[in-house]
Amino acid sequence: MALRPVSSDALRAVSYDRERRVLTVQFESGSLYEYFEVEPELHDELLAAQPHPWQVVGDRVKRHRFRRLT
Repeated sequence: MALRPVSSDALRAVSYDRERRVLTVQFESGSLYEYFEVEPELHDELLAAQPHPWQVVGDRVKRHRFRRLT
């Protein structure tokens, strides 16, 4: 999983596996989360919403099942 840096106050980097539909998010705090069954369009919206992607789509991302990695 290669994380892609994003321009954001809340997020440091993201990664998306289209085949598995898993969005990986690294927050500025360093915490790393995986969100499952995320639609490709939601990932695309997150990237397009820079510099405030979490403010724009964070509520919708948080509706998905997740696990904290670190």
